Amino acid sequence: MASMFSPIQYVFIAAIVLYLLDSIWEVGSIFNPNRFSKRLADYFILTGLAIHCAFLITLSSQSGTLPISTLFESSTFYLSLIVLLSVILKFLYRLQSLTPFVMPIVTGFSIAAVTLVKNDLALTADLKTFWLFAHIIPIFLGYASFTVSFIFSIMYLTMERQLKKKSFGPLFESLPSLENLDALMWKTITMGFPLLTIGLISGTVWAKTTNILGLDWYLDPKVLLGSLTWLIYAAILHLRLGASFHGTRVAVVTIAGFVIVILTFIGPFLMGHKHGYEKSSATLEQEIIIPDEAGMIKVES
Repeated sequence: MASMFSPIQYVFIAAIVLYLLDSIWEVGSIFNPNRFSKRLADYFILTGLAIHCAFLITLSSQSGTLPISTLFESSTFYLSLIVLLSVILKFLYRLQSLTPFVMPIVTGFSIAAVTLVKNDLALTADLKTFWLFAHIIPIFLGYASFTVSFIFSIMYLTMERQLKKKSFGPLFESLPSLENLDALMWKTITMGFPLLTIGLISGTVWAKTTNILGLDWYLDPKVLLGSLTWLIYAAILHLRLGASFHGTRVAVVTIAGFVIVILTFIGPFLMGHKHGYEKSSATLEQEIIIPDEAGMIKVES
């Protein structure tokens, strides 16, 4: 019986296993630090990230472009940026409590991404250009930043709940102060917003100059949802200028913004909209090779 995974996809499975182990050790290190070593958790996440990056580099070398040739690849690329950003922030700000919240979510998303392996939507040849890099990299980095801001929002609400319940246990002790979490939410949003803006602007120029999405490109569901995402985070940044909009309010709106990010990322494809992708079977149907005595004749289907 043929395996549903290619050899290279098993590399990503190995990364998921390490992410799962890390999730267990990250959470365990909070409640039972004597049994679950934080150093071992760091080993799991760094090794898993290294394997994940090796997987993406291999995909990129095979396709000659960014590792987003399929929905499965796009999902794994997005997840790698979340882990990378989380690791950087963890060691930069000494946030040991960040990855216990991040990694269970990343692990769950990674397992869900595996279900996209058999999805037959693939990137069209027309999209493998400079504009792909100018559009996709800022967009994905912006999404990763917003995802981490969502994690900080969850941490903020958790800390707030611990204070209200006067539950000063291991979880409370592991979390940063509400003031620091509020600042971190702000930093990650302000980092993600200009990246998203750059990605949307380059995507707009690309769509208008190449007609890659047709004349009605602005009605594409992914374009509309991307614009909605931009408006939500623009509103957060604008309201942040007011002294009263911080803490719990920012956390709740940031969580709502993250839901829109996920809908923007995968929702249109689940609704049947392709946004520059096409069924891989359609590509095969465009050309039929017929052997002939004089050589190979290509017949357009």
